[in-house]
Amino acid sequence: MHGSKLRVAYQGVPGAYSEAAAGKAYPNCEAIPCDQFEVAFQAVELWIADRAVLPVENSLGGSIHRNYDLLLRHRLHIVGEVQLPVHHCLLALPGVRKEYLTRVISHPQALSQCEHTLTKMGLNVAREAVDDTAGAAEYIATNN
Repeated sequence: MHGSKLRVAYQGVPGAYSEAAAGKAYPNCEAIPCDQFEVAFQAVELWIADRAVLPVENSLGGSIHRNYDLLLRHRLHIVGEVQLPVHHCLLALPGVRKEYLTRVISHPQALSQCEHTLTKMGLNVAREAVDDTAGAAEYIATNN
């Protein structure tokens, strides 16, 4: 590396939990967002990134089978582990009260993990699955 900053690929947009995991595993790294897990694998294979930090297990949801499959298809291997506690938050645009919410947009895993809390809050809203939690927040902010 000769003094250059370690480049670490992750799936998601800036602010994603995987970006936080990359920063925890490799402090002061240059985090490289990738829109799909496959792209993060390719980034390492093409020397765009030095490492990739990707989820393989979720304490509530179990194995992330997609990444195990990709490990079998690519010539990369696991070199370390990082554990990241996840704390979900229900976000809305400024001034929007929970009574006016009609849908919750998030990653399927997050929707599943928060189902009990959403019900306990009395939210009778549609649930819409997207690729990642930070991307959902970005979508809401961008599209009002």
